[in-house]
Amino acid sequence: MLSEEDGFLKRGREGMLVITDVRIAFVTKTNMLYRNHDTYSLEQLKRFETGDYDFHPLVGYKIKHLEYDLEKSVNNLSFPFNQVVSIAQEKKRWGTRLKVVKKLSGVNMLKTYKFAVAKGWVKYPVKDPVQFQHVNWIPIIKLFERYKGVTGVFHR
Repeated sequence: MLSEEDGFLKRGREGMLVITDVRIAFVTKTNMLYRNHDTYSLEQLKRFETGDYDFHPLVGYKIKHLEYDLEKSVNNLSFPFNQVVSIAQEKKRWGTRLKVVKKLSGVNMLKTYKFAVAKGWVKYPVKDPVQFQHVNWIPIIKLFERYKGVTGVFHR
Protein backbone atom coordinates (compact mmCIF):
# COMPACT_ATOMS: atom_id res chain seq x y z
CA MET A 1 0.00 0.00 0.00
CA LEU A 2 1.23 3.46 -0.80
CA SER A 3 0.08 6.77 0.69
CA GLU A 4 0.81 10.20 -0.73
CA GLU A 5 -0.27 13.72 0.07
CA ASP A 6 -0.93 16.52 -2.40
CA GLY A 7 1.92 18.98 -2.65
CA PHE A 8 5.15 19.79 -4.44
CA LEU A 9 7.74 16.98 -4.28
CA LYS A 10 5.71 14.90 -1.84
CA ARG A 11 6.89 11.29 -1.91
CA GLY A 12 4.65 8.33 -1.23
CA ARG A 13 5.09 6.16 1.83
CA GLU A 14 4.71 2.41 2.09
CA GLY A 15 2.42 1.09 4.78
CA MET A 16 -0.80 -0.63 5.76
CA LEU A 17 -4.25 0.92 5.22
CA VAL A 18 -6.68 0.06 8.03
CA ILE A 19 -10.39 0.87 7.76
CA THR A 20 -12.64 0.40 10.79
CA ASP A 21 -16.24 1.40 11.35
CA VAL A 22 -15.09 4.78 12.73
CA ARG A 23 -11.77 5.73 11.16
CA ILE A 24 -9.25 5.49 8.36
CA ALA A 25 -5.69 4.77 9.47
CA PHE A 26 -2.43 4.38 7.57
CA VAL A 27 0.26 2.56 9.52
CA THR A 28 3.89 2.86 8.43
CA LYS A 29 5.39 1.53 11.68
CA THR A 30 3.78 -1.54 13.21
CA ASN A 31 4.34 -3.97 16.07
CA MET A 32 2.99 -6.76 13.87
CA LEU A 33 5.42 -9.58 13.25
CA TYR A 34 6.92 -9.44 9.77
CA ARG A 35 5.87 -13.06 9.20
CA ASN A 36 2.18 -12.20 9.80
CA HIS A 37 2.28 -9.13 7.56
CA ASP A 38 4.16 -11.01 4.83
CA THR A 39 1.69 -13.93 4.89
CA TYR A 40 -1.31 -11.60 4.56
CA SER A 41 0.39 -9.56 1.81
CA LEU A 42 1.17 -12.69 -0.23
CA GLU A 43 -2.41 -13.96 0.16
CA GLN A 44 -3.73 -10.56 -0.97
CA LEU A 45 -1.34 -10.60 -3.94
CA LYS A 46 -2.57 -14.06 -4.98
CA ARG A 47 -6.17 -12.78 -4.85
CA PHE A 48 -5.21 -9.79 -7.02
CA GLU A 49 -3.52 -12.09 -9.55
CA THR A 50 -6.68 -14.21 -9.84
CA GLY A 51 -8.83 -11.12 -10.44
CA ASP A 52 -10.23 -10.71 -6.89
CA TYR A 53 -9.47 -7.03 -6.27
CA ASP A 54 -11.44 -6.72 -3.04
CA PHE A 55 -9.76 -6.35 0.34
CA HIS A 56 -10.18 -8.93 3.07
CA PRO A 57 -9.69 -8.35 6.81
CA LEU A 58 -6.36 -9.24 8.37
CA VAL A 59 -7.09 -12.18 10.66
CA GLY A 60 -5.95 -11.56 14.23
CA TYR A 61 -5.33 -7.81 13.84
CA LYS A 62 -7.64 -6.19 16.39
CA ILE A 63 -8.45 -2.60 17.43
CA LYS A 64 -6.00 -2.89 20.34
CA HIS A 65 -3.20 -3.69 17.85
CA LEU A 66 -4.17 -0.67 15.77
CA GLU A 67 -4.11 1.56 18.86
CA TYR A 68 -0.60 0.31 19.74
CA ASP A 69 0.58 0.88 16.17
CA LEU A 70 -0.86 4.41 15.98
CA GLU A 71 1.02 5.34 19.15
CA LYS A 72 4.27 3.87 17.79
CA SER A 73 5.07 6.65 15.30
CA VAL A 74 3.98 10.18 14.42
CA ASN A 75 4.19 9.09 10.76
CA ASN A 76 1.15 6.86 11.24
CA LEU A 77 -2.08 8.57 10.15
CA SER A 78 -5.47 8.26 11.77
CA PHE A 79 -8.59 10.31 11.26
CA PRO A 80 -12.17 9.57 12.24
CA PHE A 81 -14.90 9.50 9.63
CA ASN A 82 -16.32 12.78 10.97
CA GLN A 83 -13.16 14.57 9.73
CA VAL A 84 -13.52 13.12 6.21
CA VAL A 85 -15.13 15.54 3.77
CA SER A 86 -15.13 13.22 0.76
CA ILE A 87 -13.90 9.82 -0.31
CA ALA A 88 -13.76 8.59 -3.91
CA GLN A 89 -12.15 6.10 -6.23
CA GLU A 90 -9.94 7.48 -8.99
CA LYS A 91 -9.43 5.28 -12.02
CA LYS A 92 -6.21 5.89 -13.88
CA ARG A 93 -4.66 4.10 -16.83
CA TRP A 94 -1.98 2.67 -14.54
CA GLY A 95 -4.28 1.62 -11.64
CA THR A 96 -6.84 2.88 -9.17
CA ARG A 97 -6.44 4.89 -6.00
CA LEU A 98 -8.55 5.94 -3.07
CA LYS A 99 -8.74 9.72 -2.68
CA VAL A 100 -9.65 10.97 0.80
CA VAL A 101 -10.19 14.67 1.58
CA LYS A 102 -10.07 15.51 5.29
CA LYS A 103 -10.70 18.60 7.42
CA LEU A 104 -7.73 19.79 9.42
CA SER A 105 -8.51 20.20 13.12
CA GLY A 106 -8.85 23.77 14.35
CA VAL A 107 -8.41 25.42 10.96
CA ASN A 108 -10.67 25.84 7.99
CA MET A 109 -8.44 23.91 5.58
CA LEU A 110 -8.61 20.61 3.72
CA LYS A 111 -5.90 18.04 3.09
CA THR A 112 -6.00 15.36 0.39
CA TYR A 113 -4.55 11.88 0.77
CA LYS A 114 -4.29 9.30 -2.02
CA PHE A 115 -3.85 5.58 -1.42
CA ALA A 116 -2.83 3.00 -4.00
CA VAL A 117 -1.60 -0.58 -3.96
CA ALA A 118 1.85 -0.89 -5.50
CA LYS A 119 2.51 -3.90 -7.69
CA GLY A 120 6.22 -3.38 -8.30
CA TRP A 121 9.02 -1.28 -6.84
CA VAL A 122 12.33 0.10 -8.03
CA LYS A 123 14.86 0.31 -5.21
CA TYR A 124 17.61 2.45 -6.75
CA PRO A 125 18.40 5.32 -6.22
CA VAL A 126 15.38 5.53 -3.85
CA LYS A 127 12.54 3.09 -3.27
CA ASP A 128 9.70 4.14 -5.55
CA PRO A 129 6.64 2.31 -6.96
CA VAL A 130 6.60 1.64 -10.69
CA GLN A 131 3.39 -0.36 -11.15
CA PHE A 132 0.03 -0.31 -9.38
CA GLN A 133 -2.92 -2.66 -8.90
CA HIS A 134 -6.42 -2.00 -10.20
CA VAL A 135 -8.22 -2.23 -6.86
CA ASN A 136 -11.96 -2.06 -6.25
CA TRP A 137 -12.27 0.69 -3.61
CA ILE A 138 -16.09 0.75 -3.76
CA PRO A 139 -16.63 -1.50 -0.67
CA ILE A 140 -14.50 0.89 1.43
CA ILE A 141 -16.41 3.89 0.08
CA LYS A 142 -19.73 2.17 0.89
CA LEU A 143 -18.51 1.37 4.41
CA PHE A 144 -17.63 5.03 4.91
CA GLU A 145 -21.03 6.16 3.58
CA ARG A 146 -22.80 3.67 5.84
CA TYR A 147 -21.09 4.87 9.01
CA LYS A 148 -20.63 8.56 8.16
CA GLY A 149 -24.20 9.52 9.00
CA VAL A 150 -24.54 7.30 12.07
CA THR A 151 -24.06 8.97 15.45
CA GLY A 152 -23.19 7.27 18.70
CA VAL A 153 -21.03 4.51 17.19
CA PHE A 154 -17.76 6.41 17.28
CA HIS A 155 -16.35 4.56 20.25
CA ARG A 156 -13.01 3.33 18.88
